[in-house]
Parts: sequence; structure tokens; C-alpha cells
Amino acid sequence: MAVKSSSKTVNLKKVAKKHVKKKPWLILLVFVIALGAVGGFFAADYLTKNDTFEIIGEQTIYLNVGQKYEDEGAKVISFGRDVSHKIKSENTIDESQPGEYYIKYSIDDFRFGKVCRYRYVIVQEVGNEE
Repeated sequence: MAVKSSSKTVNLKKVAKKHVKKKPWLILLVFVIALGAVGGFFAADYLTKNDTFEIIGEQTIYLNVGQKYEDEGAKVISFGRDVSHKIKSENTIDESQPGEYYIKYSIDDFRFGKVCRYRYVIVQEVGNEE
């Protein structure tokens, strides 16, 4: 392919060959970067294929007023390792008052970022079970 410049015709193939001959390391560098990106994608996919952040037990719990609830917690697997010890839990349950409450589980982790999961707890008057 030829492109006409202001005063001369430039052959793009010749220009490209000239630059490739001068900088063969550039092609190698681009190839290595591309190979690294593809390899990194497959490595990350392999390392995270079984990762989870899940609540242990039921997501919604029904209690009668005054009934105690023992939370089962949550479990986090990040990059194939159990990091459940990093989970923070916030509990808003007042077992003495009817209402809808929640337990918030959060983790600040490289894999999951700042992800939260919720367990809902419904406290009801005796005889109002669903």
C-alpha cells in the first residue's frame, strides 16, 4: 500500500519492515505482555473457581418473642483459602420485640472487595408463625 505524501510516495510495507528490523525486541515485548495477560486470566480463573461467600444455614429465620437465636455465621473461601476469620458481623436483633431484623456479614478482601451478605430474622408474637 502506498500513501502519497506532500512530495513523495511512501510505501507503508517498507516503513513497517524498517521499524521491525530496528526494534525486534518491541515485538517480543508485546508478545510477552500478551502471553502474560492471557496466562494471568487463566491463573486467576483457576485460583478462584471454588471461591464463595455464603451464609451457613437458612437465610431467613423465624423466632417467637423471647426465643433466643444462636447465629451460625458465614463462610468465605478466597483464592482457595478459608478466610472466614475476617468476617465482621453486625446484629440488629431484639428478641424481646416483634419485628424484622437482620444480621449483616461483611468482609474486606482482595477477591470479594467490600461484599456483604444478610440473614433476615423475623421475631413474631407467639401464635403468629408463618
